[in-house]
Amino acid sequence: MGIHDTNRKPFMFPTYRLDKQEYAKIISEINQKYDVYKDALYGIHYSLGLDNRYYVYFFENHGFDEYNIYGKVLQE
Repeated sequence: MGIHDTNRKPFMFPTYRLDKQEYAKIISEINQKYDVYKDALYGIHYSLGLDNRYYVYFFENHGFDEYNIYGKVLQE
C-alpha cells in the first residue's frame, strides 16, 4: 500500500525524500501560507534551500499539515 495522510486517504505520487531539516523547513513554510493553498489539490512552493539556492517544491495537499512533497527542482 502507498503512502497516505493521517485519515488514511492515499496520496497519488511517491514521496520525494528530503532530509529532516529541509523537510521541517518546507512544511513549516507551506503551513504559514496555507490560506494560499487550502483549496488546491496540488501546490507549488518556492523556497531558498539550505544550500542557499532556490528550489521549487511540488506537493499534494490533503489539508493543513497534510502534504506529500513529490518533487523538487532547482530554480534556474
